[in-house]
This record gives sequence, structure tokens and C-alpha cells, in this order.
Amino acid sequence: MKQNRVVIVTGGGRGIPAAVVKRFSAEGARVAVVDLLLERAQDCVQQVNASGKGQAKAFQCDVRSWDSVQRMVNDVRAAYGPADVLVNAAGSYFQYKLPHETTEEEWDSVVDSNMKGVFLCCKAVLPDMMANGGGRIINFASNAARSVATALGIEYTAAKTGVLGITRHLAKEYAKYNILVNTLAPGPTDVDRVKETTSDEFYAAIPKTIPLGRYAQADEIAAVVEFLASDGASFITGATIDANGGIIMV
Repeated sequence: MKQNRVVIVTGGGRGIPAAVVKRFSAEGARVAVVDLLLERAQDCVQQVNASGKGQAKAFQCDVRSWDSVQRMVNDVRAAYGPADVLVNAAGSYFQYKLPHETTEEEWDSVVDSNMKGVFLCCKAVLPDMMANGGGRIINFASNAARSVATALGIEYTAAKTGVLGITRHLAKEYAKYNILVNTLAPGPTDVDRVKETTSDEFYAAIPKTIPLGRYAQADEIAAVVEFLASDGASFITGATIDANGGIIMV
């Protein structure tokens, strides 16, 4: 495995992506912590720097905008060099509504941030990866992509299902450049965003639907991302890895 890899993590300011940042930084990678809110990315960077493990810098980006994505990738290249690993973990969501109650604005926000953003970030790093003889891309989907969202709405199911298609297409197109593209589909994870979008009653009920009987911890999901970027995953591309405690079995 290449030493001092350059890793871009979108949505890196908190939750699972922040745990991903800390895993890569601990192995010595130079990590670009990318978030819509710069202060959130900076908070994560401060935690990395305080740990004394690895290097991290904060970058602001709205993954829904090509201009913003292109600027971010250019800034990362200027700071660290071209990306070796891209982790597409950014994405918004709203509290559950029935489809006929979902607004156009909610649909656009979720689909653009979760699916269009994956495409735009991949589009921005692929030329460098092609020129450098390879790379790794890990796209975040969800157990919702394997079935339907229960705690979130139709727009989330649609967006995350689209991520599976993007991953397969890119994996097929860019395998000849040694660019490996995979999807991670996490199940319910014990992070602040889940608590913010569910009632106390629903939050307490979710573990009862999971065969392992509990939420995932953010670092457990981050460990799978780290594996997909490792030498141990050198013959895996176009795959969806389910880390969901058995809630969906396919």
C-alpha cells in the first residue's frame, strides 16, 4: 500500500465520515476533511491534530455544485497532491414523510447531495487517478438501497439506490486504469444525525429490528472503509459491502 496517501472524505465533519477521517489519519494518510460547513470540518481536523496521529486539513465544499467540487479538488491537490482515495460520504436527509407529502425541494436536496454529489466528486478525481495508475473510490449508500428506507423518505431510497448504479458503472469503465470503485451500505448507526431525525420511541425500537440487536458504532463502519482502501481489497471492485448487523441479507 502506498505510504502517505492523499484521502478525500466528503461529509467528514461528523458522524461516520469523521470516524473514517480518524482511521485514515492514524495510518499516516494526508486527509482532506470536506464538509458543507467549514467549521464542522475544522472541528474534526482539530481532533485529529490533538491526537498527534496523521495530517488533516479542512475544506469547504457543496458537493451538489460542480464549481464547488472542482475548486475543492484543486485546493486539495495544491495542499497535498492528487487524491489516491475518495470516500463519498456526504449527503443530506429529512425526517420521514409519505411520498405524496414530500416536496420537490426535499427531493432535490437529498438526491443532489447523495447521488449527484457522488458523481461530481468522482468526475473530479478520476483524471488524476487515471494519470497516476490507479486509485480507490468508496461510495456510501445505505441499507435503504437494498430495500426501502423505513426511517427516511422515498427521496433517500431513490438517491442511495442510484449510488449502487454509479458504482457499478464506474467500476466497469475504469477497471482498466486500476481504479477500484465500491459501495458501502451501512445499517442503522449510533450517530447524532439518527437521533436528530427520529423520535425517542422510534430510536429505541430500531435495534429490535436488527439481528445483532444493536446499532453499529461509527468506527465499525469506518473500519470497512479502511479495508476497501487497503491491499486486502485489491481484487474487489463494483461490489456493495453490507455492514448492517443482518438487517438486510442478500
